[in-house]
Amino acid sequence: MTDKRDHRNLVRTLIWEIGAPLLVYYGLHLLGASSLLSFAAATAVSLGRILFVAARDRRLDGLAALMGVMFGLGLVLTLVTGDPRVALAKDSVTTGVAGLAFLGSCLFGRPLMFAMARRILPEGRQAEADERWRNDPRYRSRLVVLSLMWGVILLGEALVRIVLVYSLPVDVMVGVSHALQFAAIGLGVLGSIGYARLVRRQVALR
Repeated sequence: MTDKRDHRNLVRTLIWEIGAPLLVYYGLHLLGASSLLSFAAATAVSLGRILFVAARDRRLDGLAALMGVMFGLGLVLTLVTGDPRVALAKDSVTTGVAGLAFLGSCLFGRPLMFAMARRILPEGRQAEADERWRNDPRYRSRLVVLSLMWGVILLGEALVRIVLVYSLPVDVMVGVSHALQFAAIGLGVLGSIGYARLVRRQVALR
């Protein structure tokens, strides 16, 4: 039951901290808003999440901060360039940086998913999560798998977009870019849910 609740909370955290700013950004884009407005709104959502968590828990929300930096960087690139292909390629900056962060966290320190999973736990259970990380190889491997999965998906989406931006006509790539974005996010969320269900089945069989 605990694993099931923890996985549900982890998915909820992913939706709030990654999905919310991305939904605002892409939603405004689809409604015809400029890249400048879309990036500014997504940055504001990430900043709002940071301030909310800081006021509630008196700590910095690292993942929301990462999303804020990515969208802020996109905002800066939008302000300094007028090249339509660069404007399209800049979307790869956000997902590419996020992908590298997920992958890098598996090599240095603890995976991002551990930090996220630990943060959603009640304060009294955070020490339990630290203990599980030290002593439960299965627990560590699950969080590494989730971090690797998100890293590969986001980095792959970024690389594919860069190639297509300079291979397809600009007017065609505008639609393809949106399709890539939604496909990557959907794949990550569905993959996380599917993996959580697989883990629960494995736990139930023990």
